[in-house]
Amino acid sequence: MSPADAIDRLYDLRPGTTPLAEGSPHERPHKPLLILAALDLIDEGLASAECIPWCQELRDRFSARFVRVRKHNDQNTPENPFLYLQSEGFWQSWIEENGARLPLQSTPLVNQIGKVFARFTDGFEHLIAQPATRQLFREALISRYFPQLRSDHTPVVESSSSLSLVADEPTEYGRSPAFRRLILDIYDHQCAACGLRIRLASGNDVSFIDAAHLIPFSQSRNDHPTNGLALCKNHHWAMDRDIIAPGPDLHWHVSKRLDPRRSNGEKELHELAGKSLLLPKDPAFHPQEEGLAWRHERLSA
Repeated sequence: MSPADAIDRLYDLRPGTTPLAEGSPHERPHKPLLILAALDLIDEGLASAECIPWCQELRDRFSARFVRVRKHNDQNTPENPFLYLQSEGFWQSWIEENGARLPLQSTPLVNQIGKVFARFTDGFEHLIAQPATRQLFREALISRYFPQLRSDHTPVVESSSSLSLVADEPTEYGRSPAFRRLILDIYDHQCAACGLRIRLASGNDVSFIDAAHLIPFSQSRNDHPTNGLALCKNHHWAMDRDIIAPGPDLHWHVSKRLDPRRSNGEKELHELAGKSLLLPKDPAFHPQEEGLAWRHERLSA
């Protein structure tokens, strides 16, 4: 497995989303937070890719970020992802009893510290054993799930490795394809402007839809799906040139520079004015107001 393949899986951890009844819907942070905590321990020499102890240090690394990203009724429960990450296919946890290694069947307890362990599997263990790839994965996880941590350079722990909360300059290796697949899946390969959906069931799974950032990644380092839109190539081109823009009111706005009398192309773009964005079914992935406002403010007069 290549690092790009691994990032693709990290971008789609299926962390679960909260229902509308619990406030603004959002993804649960627990799975990516636990992976980040495990990477911290490996960097510090307290764990390896093939043996990650259920310990207070792991809980501390989890909590250090959790307090910064929690929303509404999120609970500080690292024991849950320690067990449920097994459903992702690259994490295996176990308990040691009477000299035997048994599969972990329930969330670990605090009094089981020293008895419960986990490891990366399915090729992840070889990649994570390499410091450069661990950093690559850390950057990808933060870009995808916790872009708000990019501006927070507070160290998680004091250690000889001078481990920081996030990297200053994330690499883009393997990141862009993963973001595109994520956005296209969330929007069901449908343009959020015109509704175009053409997807060829070929070996390459060809789609005519792009994944567009609201605030460009070069500025935001934000690959969270709420910073993205699925757009056909025409509307992606027009948005990136500030001819059309999605607004915080979840409607499309168009530049006054457009003259529908000049061409059918301009007429079609002009007729987009006032139409609603076609949004994902899950409100947890609806575009964020900050990104919509950023685009609207740059609409050409």
